[in-house]
Amino acid sequence: MVTLDGVAGLFAGGPANVPWTRALDGLGEVEAARVPVGLPHSVAQVAAHVRFWQDWLLELSGGGTPVWPDHAADGWPEPGDWTDLRAALLDGQDRLQVLTRDAAFTAGHTPGGQSWATLLSNFAGHGVYHLGQVVLIRQALGLWPPPGGGDT
Repeated sequence: MVTLDGVAGLFAGGPANVPWTRALDGLGEVEAARVPVGLPHSVAQVAAHVRFWQDWLLELSGGGTPVWPDHAADGWPEPGDWTDLRAALLDGQDRLQVLTRDAAFTAGHTPGGQSWATLLSNFAGHGVYHLGQVVLIRQALGLWPPPGGGDT
């Protein structure tokens, strides 16, 4: 069996990107909620969206039956408390990394017949896509690079 170590790393941000921890570093609730002029979302809104889909995937992987939203907008919940959201997002990524490195798990299939390896790869790509949005939002707000440094 093969593990998806490279894919697992994408849940943290990936080797070619800053990690989520750094991308979110130094943002307080007010900054995270700001929507830059000309852009549709705040960092907090993007983080809530990524967390929504991480939670969906984790529920499915745990044997649950999460509901697929009827509309794309339903996958964009209100962010709520920034500290809790940030912690939950990062925790979910850690949990997905563990699943992605589990060769027995990734060799299996979802109840709908899709390979776990494919589904995890798709969700990792989704997260990296939105990580790029977070960096762009921070750049537009003049909040980049973060205190810990980052690609400029």
